[in-house]
Amino acid sequence: MLRETRWPRWMALGLALCTTACRTTPATPDAEALRDAVAFVDVNVVPMDSERLLPHQTVVVSGGRILALGPADATQVPAGAVRIEGQGRYLMPGLVDMHLHLVPGQGQPEDPAGQVLSLLLANGVTSARALGGPKDTSLLVRDRVARGEVLGPTLRVAAPSLHGKSVQSAEQVRQRVRESKAAGYDGLKTHGFLGRETYDAMMAEARAQGLPVSGHVTPDVGLPHALKSGQQIEHLDGYLNELLPESDAARPQVGQVELGDALERMDAARIPALAEATREAGVWSSPTLALFETVTSPEGVAPLRERPELRYAPRAAVTAWTKMLSDDPDMAGVPAERKRRFAELRRQVAHGLYTAGAKLLVGSDSPQLFMVAGFAVHREMEALVAAGIPPYGVLEAATRNPAEYLGEAATAGTVAQGKRADLLLLNANPLEDVKHTRDIAGVMVRGRWLPRSELDTLLERTAVAASAPPPVKKSMATAAAPAP
Repeated sequence: MLRETRWPRWMALGLALCTTACRTTPATPDAEALRDAVAFVDVNVVPMDSERLLPHQTVVVSGGRILALGPADATQVPAGAVRIEGQGRYLMPGLVDMHLHLVPGQGQPEDPAGQVLSLLLANGVTSARALGGPKDTSLLVRDRVARGEVLGPTLRVAAPSLHGKSVQSAEQVRQRVRESKAAGYDGLKTHGFLGRETYDAMMAEARAQGLPVSGHVTPDVGLPHALKSGQQIEHLDGYLNELLPESDAARPQVGQVELGDALERMDAARIPALAEATREAGVWSSPTLALFETVTSPEGVAPLRERPELRYAPRAAVTAWTKMLSDDPDMAGVPAERKRRFAELRRQVAHGLYTAGAKLLVGSDSPQLFMVAGFAVHREMEALVAAGIPPYGVLEAATRNPAEYLGEAATAGTVAQGKRADLLLLNANPLEDVKHTRDIAGVMVRGRWLPRSELDTLLERTAVAASAPPPVKKSMATAAAPAP
């Protein structure tokens, strides 16, 4: 079985490859402010400030911000505004992927990074946090998007991971944190294996530098200490360990993917206390349920290869993912029922956190292992619903919660006057079923409107690039040969 006591091979390869809505008409802005206005007319608004629906609204956007929101019969559409008819449609905040991995490239449509950006937008993802990516281009892509040089979601980028192989002492980790701050990263990522002293030094220096820490929790630190330290936790790391009796020798051996006998001794009755401790600590969790349910699918690899979104993934990546899961000795011979129990325990933990009031974040941990960027966000949302979390709670984890965690609640995460115009126009009500977030009529990112036709163009361009064979590398002799 895969354990946290060694670097997960499947993770390593996967990463390598790839407010209250205004009910009255606000003051009319001047003509200059409305020069690029877009109006969503007579639309049903899902504001995400509470579980409610505002029918028959008009939303006016200009300069990348929401200028007006009010009843359609009382809110004026500015002269010359681009008019988007919203009858029977639903307008909500754009989605946020809080666990993305950037891939090589500078964000141009033809390079891998640009393809990921296109897939995110085509799936309604208007903001994303990268918790991994090439050191030489990740900040470049973030800044190019911010300057409008390439089209993509607003990005936050974490520094290269801090773990037992990258730092070996408290002083070294402090220096790395300071360097990350100076380089302009938005946060820190850890894969664990640091040891308690180095971990504590990382957390202390991160607080001093104002950098949030997200990532894995390994047994050398443990869940209780991570909660006390305030780390944002990915993958529900550490929770399954704590479901075992305190005297159980397997506690420090339970890995991220645990399919051994220890599963049978895990007691779900311990979850409420752990969830309450998480809430009291104010710690946020990104469960990444869909990824782990994909990796441990009882049906094996064959159904995974039939996922329609794989047409947007590079052929080499799909081949490598297939080989990785098919050849993994830790998966061979594991009974299907044990895989189901592993998935169910993780679902119960996620549901327990939600029930206790601990904040959740939607993160896809894509692109990797049959999790295609953008599409994987919808799979994660649907996995959270399957865990018993109601649609509104899942939508919160994909919109309002990320904005709050990132310190952007005043400017993003809900549909309200003054907020950034990151919007998702849907053909059906997402409060009834989160699967309706797949039925996209158009996306607005920082005030730029992308109708369905443009989203389809992004998808088709990415499909063509994904199906192309890798470029042939010329030998030195061939490259130097004169043209005939």
